[in-house]
Amino acid sequence: MQSTLLGTRISLNGHVGTVKYLGPVASTPGLWLGVDWDSADRGKNDGSKDGKQYFTCRYKTSGSFIRQTPHILYGVSFLDALSAKYIETLHGSQSQETVTLGSSQGAIRVEAVSLDKIREKFARLDRLREVSLENANVVKGDSPGSISDTCPNIRGLDLSQNLFVRWETVAQITQELPLLQRLSLNRNRLQPPDGPAPLENAFLGLTEIQLNDTLMTWGDMQTITPLMPKLQAIEMGYNQLTLLGSDKFLTVPNSTVLFINLDSNSLSDWAHVWTSLKSYECLQRVVLTGNCMANIPFPGAPSECLPALKYLSLSDNRVSAWSAIDALSCWFPALESLTIAGNPLVTTDLETGNQTRPLLIARIPSLRTLDGAAITSRERSDSELFYLSAIMQEGVASDDARAKSHYHWNNLCEKYGRPDEIKVQKPQNKLGNQLLDLELYQYDEQQGSTQAEISHTPEAILRVLPNMTLRVLRLKICKVLKRDPRTTTVMFWLRMTHGNLARLDNEQDSRDLDWLGLENNSHIIYRIT
Repeated sequence: MQSTLLGTRISLNGHVGTVKYLGPVASTPGLWLGVDWDSADRGKNDGSKDGKQYFTCRYKTSGSFIRQTPHILYGVSFLDALSAKYIETLHGSQSQETVTLGSSQGAIRVEAVSLDKIREKFARLDRLREVSLENANVVKGDSPGSISDTCPNIRGLDLSQNLFVRWETVAQITQELPLLQRLSLNRNRLQPPDGPAPLENAFLGLTEIQLNDTLMTWGDMQTITPLMPKLQAIEMGYNQLTLLGSDKFLTVPNSTVLFINLDSNSLSDWAHVWTSLKSYECLQRVVLTGNCMANIPFPGAPSECLPALKYLSLSDNRVSAWSAIDALSCWFPALESLTIAGNPLVTTDLETGNQTRPLLIARIPSLRTLDGAAITSRERSDSELFYLSAIMQEGVASDDARAKSHYHWNNLCEKYGRPDEIKVQKPQNKLGNQLLDLELYQYDEQQGSTQAEISHTPEAILRVLPNMTLRVLRLKICKVLKRDPRTTTVMFWLRMTHGNLARLDNEQDSRDLDWLGLENNSHIIYRIT
């Protein structure tokens, strides 16, 4: 019995764990199960009691000792779980039935006729295309041929958080689904296979595999994915990865994978990550959100660059230097979309009121979308002119010195002409003529929302580009006033020549400021709620 239960996955009251110990516990009679729960919040200890270590746990608080009980679920077969979810027992009546609408929380009850016909239609498991058996306690397959006879048309299958222990069990199910393209195995705990033979024909049509929160290593993943010849997307988020590592079984470059998600791991070594990803020669999209990336060096050689990569998410990392952005443009010369919100570089710049977005745009020439917002040709030219002006404001320096500090200096000078230092430092410079100074005043409740008299100095003066959208201006005002834009509503008006107020509505948020009629020294009346 002990050898049978050890390593078994169990479910109790909706919580899933692995049996790590079966036997006596000091000072207590009978047998106990020592369980390492998947959640750190479910257990009470680290597998020890009264100073004695009975088993090891991944977390300090994920272990507990429980008794054998009928409430412990040891799992069902795939078809049993499928039938339990998708087949409802016929009521055997053609008469009316009372149905409670689920979205009404029991408040709305309606009469329906011939629901058995609908039940019979949904009971046709052979028609299923997308199947979700998440947390359904699936632990094994079924007799050979029974799955393919029952539901051969499944394209997408979610088997997240079940009771699988081995990949061979998953293969027993998927090899009978010839049309399967998408497979989710999130939050399972699968041991590496003994060899490739049992898995060779199990994933031939698979294009997407999700392995989030499985605690699999990069090497473990690469023992499996070579058996998926059509694979295009791999998700390995929340796996506590600190390193990826060299290929273990992948001996030839992978030319099918286009997307890899490494969200919310603990990766910090930039060069190591991209060396590990180099074998995915056609890789176009990578998600590194929520990792620990801080230092991004320039590639050591052109061969280290990834010319096919077009999308990169670096949100919520630790990037704090502008040189890292210059390095990005070298690593990924075709990069079109970047998300970088939540990094110290962006957060600090927003708090000080500086222009982060145009500097990011100017430093990555290939970029078309930044943090989800499209970059127009006008915004790019304005941003690059702004960047040139900012460089010149640093003081007199040689072209070589500027090119060393600003990677794209020579290209920008070639595109727009070398800026004249004297003109840039004077008010009549080109960029200065494009920037708008907006005077910010607080709304006066006594005057109402139709007219305003200005008799005091502005609370702030905002310098903005005329192509800034109204939505971005709202966010900038929140930053200047040190308000959280997620919990703050900003209403504001444009004060016209004769003191009348023109309301700037949310419906106009996508409009540029110059389209809305804002000019240099325009008066903005704001109200915070």
